[in-house]
Amino acid sequence: MININSSIRYIQSIGFYSVLISFLLTGCHVDRSLDVQDRNTYQNCTHDDFFQSNLCDYELEHFQWAAAYPEFRNLDDLNRSAMQKIMRDAGDVDRAAALFAHRVITEPRNRKLLEYLNTRESEIAEHTPDFSDLNILFAVVPGMFYLDNPNVGADGAEIRFLAQEMGLDQSLVLVDQTGTVEENARTICEFVAGQKQRRGIILASVSKGSADVKMAIQQCGREPYFRRVIGWYNIGGINRGTILINEIENDWYYRTEARTYFCLNGYNWEGFRSMRFAEEAPLNFNLELPEHVLLINIIGVPTALSVTERARPYWEHLAQIGPNDGLSLLTDVYMPGGVTWVSWRNDHYFRWPINEHRIQAFLSYIVETQRNRLVAAE
Repeated sequence: MININSSIRYIQSIGFYSVLISFLLTGCHVDRSLDVQDRNTYQNCTHDDFFQSNLCDYELEHFQWAAAYPEFRNLDDLNRSAMQKIMRDAGDVDRAAALFAHRVITEPRNRKLLEYLNTRESEIAEHTPDFSDLNILFAVVPGMFYLDNPNVGADGAEIRFLAQEMGLDQSLVLVDQTGTVEENARTICEFVAGQKQRRGIILASVSKGSADVKMAIQQCGREPYFRRVIGWYNIGGINRGTILINEIENDWYYRTEARTYFCLNGYNWEGFRSMRFAEEAPLNFNLELPEHVLLINIIGVPTALSVTERARPYWEHLAQIGPNDGLSLLTDVYMPGGVTWVSWRNDHYFRWPINEHRIQAFLSYIVETQRNRLVAAE
C-alpha cells in the first residue's frame, strides 16, 4: 500500500507545524514523535458500528451516548457555543468529539457518501476506473514550506499518482510557499483561468492549502472560467484559521522567536498571520460554495488515546475549548455546503492510514457525481 500519510500530513510534519511546536505553549518539540502510544492495548476493540470498524468499548459507549443526546441533532448546529454546552453535559471531550462524528455520519448526504465509499472501495480494489476520456485535471494546492521540504511529500505526489492511475491528469499549483491566503488565492485563480483546454478540474488541498482555496473561491468562484472546477477535495483544512497562531502573536517571547525564524529563512510573516482566528482575520467568513463545485471535507477526529505525541500539547490545550484535530477546533475545520467524512482517531497528522482505494473512491465520487454536468457542458 502507498503510504498516503506523507502526502496528507506533509505541511504538519516539517513545515507550519514545526513552527508551532518550536514556539507555542510548551517549548521546543520539533523532535516530538508522530507515534501514538499504545494506550488501547488492554481495550476490547472489536465493535463495528456507526460506520466505524474496530471500535473499542469506550468508543462505542461514546457513540451510543452521542446518538442518544437529544440536542443539536443537525451538523450545522454545532458551533463553538453548542460544543461547549455539549462538553459540559458530557463531562468529557471525547464524548463531544464522538457527537461531532455522529452528527456527520447521520447527516443524509454524508451517509449517502459513506454507503457509496463502502461499495466503491471494494470495486476499485478489483478494477481501477479509467476516466481518461473526460479530460479532468487533478490539481494539488500545497501548504506552507512545500518547496523547502520536498522529501516529505510536500507536493502531494503520492495523491497525484493515485489520481493519475485513474486516468486523471495531475498538476501542482505553484503558490508562494509562505504567501498570504489572499496572494495565493490570486495564484489559484490565475491557474484555473489558464486551464482553458480542460473539461473539468478537481482541486485538492491540505492544511493551509485549503485556506488558500477557500479564499480563491471567495475571489473568483463566480467567474465564468471557474465553472471548470467541479470538485474540491479538502483534507484537514485550515478553514477559519486557528487560535494557536493568535497565541503566538499575543505572547512577546513566542512572537519574537517565530518572527526571527521567519526572517532568517526569508519567509513571509504575513502569510503565517493570515491563518489566525479573529473577527478581522482574512478567513473569518462563511464561504458561499458555487453550486457547480462538489466539496468533500476530510476531518480527522482524534480521542485522548489516539492523538499523536506531536499533536498532544496542542490537542490538550484546545480541548479546554472543544474537540479539535490538534491544530483547529472541529467546528472551525468543518465547512458547510459539501459532504463530510470523518477519519475517526486521526488528528491533523493523519497518522492512521487511509486506504489508497478509499482515496480513489473519494475522487471517483466527485467524477461520477459530476459526470452529467461535464457532458452537458460540451
